[in-house]
Amino acid sequence: MSKIIDEKGKLFGIINIVDLLVAIVIIGVIAVISIRLTSSARNAEGQNPLDSKKEIYVTLYGNSIVPEALETLKPGDKLVANNVFTDAEIVSVDMEPAAYITTNSDGEAILEEHPMWKDITVVIKDTVNASNPILKAGNQEVRVNYNFILKTQQFEANCKVRDIELRDIESGETKVQDTTQESSTVTE
Repeated sequence: MSKIIDEKGKLFGIINIVDLLVAIVIIGVIAVISIRLTSSARNAEGQNPLDSKKEIYVTLYGNSIVPEALETLKPGDKLVANNVFTDAEIVSVDMEPAAYITTNSDGEAILEEHPMWKDITVVIKDTVNASNPILKAGNQEVRVNYNFILKTQQFEANCKVRDIELRDIESGETKVQDTTQESSTVTE
């Protein structure tokens, strides 16, 4: 039976152990570099991250807000997050009298307009990577019926996300359908 390592320090009498370890390290380094280069080449051939950039339009709904506060909210205002301005901006602001539930003299619940408070519908615009699983506008996650803090330099209110729309940046064409669904009634 022959020895695995002979008296000269060679493995099976063929190669020195130190030389073998150096060869294994060199082969490993070459393998890692080639894997990195081929994966980078595959990523370069794949989808360009700029191709998935879209404009996101988020419709927000806020209720029961005092009218004086709404006077500070206007299109073009930048949203604030973490004490800095974001790229998101307000596109439009609509307000209407706030609806609230009260009771009439018979004790029935009725829907009335509040004499002072207003409900707002605000559309904001930002640029997002549409391939991300989580969309963000103004550095906040957005999903329909999700809470959103509408915050500018002079205004802040808790809102709900009502609609999300993604558009191509160049053409303004809508590529993703609106997330709101219209209900239809069936008549017989």
